[in-house]
Order: sequence, then structure tokens, then C-alpha cells
Amino acid sequence: MSKLSGSQIVSCFISELNIGSNTEVTRQTSISRNVFNVVNKKEALIYVKGRACEPYNWGVTKNVVDRLMSQPIQWFVVLLYDSQNTGYLLSGQDVEAYIAGVWPLGADGDYKPSTGTYLENNSPFNSIDMFLDQLKE
Repeated sequence: MSKLSGSQIVSCFISELNIGSNTEVTRQTSISRNVFNVVNKKEALIYVKGRACEPYNWGVTKNVVDRLMSQPIQWFVVLLYDSQNTGYLLSGQDVEAYIAGVWPLGADGDYKPSTGTYLENNSPFNSIDMFLDQLKE
């Protein structure tokens, strides 16, 4: 079985959220094609990035983070790896702390988080249900 690409992992994740989890997900293209409005008991924005293979490092775009910081609702960054069921959920506060002194900013305008010390304050989730539980906290 061939592995999914990072963008396919994101698509599968969003599809799975929409099907069977009593969650409504809509794309927020005014911010980024990778940002979605999620309604499940509460409303939040999620910025979703996917990686299909090691090394697990993502490009979290500074301009998108800046736009999220200006939003009136809670926001999160979701860093998926290997499948739509595995990843990290980072609150806006987590991201702000990481960009203040942990994540390097690349010349391309992306922060460069990766597994290990760049995400040491967060535990990964390994199912959509676990993701939703973390989102509700």
C-alpha cells in the first residue's frame, strides 16, 4: 500500500472530522487554504499541515499565524504525520510561545517546527477522537 502525501493526509483528516464526529468543518480561504473553521460544542479555527514521511518537520507560515492571532475566536495549529489519525494539536498560546524562542523562521517565511525539542511541551494524538478530546480541553 502506498503512503499518502501530506496534502492527502490533511484531506482525509478533514473528511473524517466531517463524517461521524458531530463536527462541522468549513475551509477559511480568506486566511489560508489550510485553515478551517471547526464547530463541535465550541467554535475554533485550525491551521492544518501534514507530513507523510520522516523527517517530520512542517512549514507553518508566519503570515497565516499573524492572521490567526488577529481573529476573535480560539485557534490551533494541527501538525499531522504518517496518517490523518496521528499528529500534534497546538493551542494559539503554545504556538506563540514556540515562535517567541523555539521555532526557527526560515528565509521562506515559514516557522520550521519538527518533532523532538521543537514540540516537547505537547503530546501527540493518535485518533480523531483523541484529537477532538484535546480540542475540547
